[in-house]
Amino acid sequence: MALTVDDIKNLSPKYKALILIAIFIIIGALYYSLFFQAALAKRAVLRSELDNLQQQIAIKERVAQQIDKHRQELAELQKNLQLAMARLPEQKEIPGLLSSVSQAGIKLGLDFVLFEPMAPVSKDFYAEIPVKITVMGGYHDLARFFEKVAKLPRIVNIENIKINRGKGDEGLRGEKVILTANCDIKTYMFLEPKDEKRKTANK
Repeated sequence: MALTVDDIKNLSPKYKALILIAIFIIIGALYYSLFFQAALAKRAVLRSELDNLQQQIAIKERVAQQIDKHRQELAELQKNLQLAMARLPEQKEIPGLLSSVSQAGIKLGLDFVLFEPMAPVSKDFYAEIPVKITVMGGYHDLARFFEKVAKLPRIVNIENIKINRGKGDEGLRGEKVILTANCDIKTYMFLEPKDEKRKTANK
């Protein structure tokens, strides 16, 4: 039997309230199934896409920071390389540099027994110029000599130092003990690029 409007009017307030609640529940269920559930699903998809985009942005920001860091490190390395290359003498400066080394010892009263430049050893963009040295003098004079050589404006390294006391009369000069120092002194010469060498040869 169908429920008419008059039947509803004659119902008690309690039943009217129950019917009204049932109607709201049905409407709510229809809204949820037709609209709200779809909106929630779309929201979940958008949230997933947003999270993915945020992750990509974070990754790209980290990469950008690393790029900036590497650029700074590269710039610092290039600066240090330029400073080091500025301290490498050119070929025409080598005789003057070796003369500065020997003069530093002579001014301190040292006696050079051996000062023998060896054949250059080619590296990537520079050549190593080794010099074998045997020098005699007092302990403090030798120490000052090595210090002066190390402070020359061009790069000069002192290696393989061997110091012995002179034998017999060679071991004394008045009351001063005379030592004999054998060492290798290495300086470095900047090599021109091959194309620059060809240009120089063609002139």
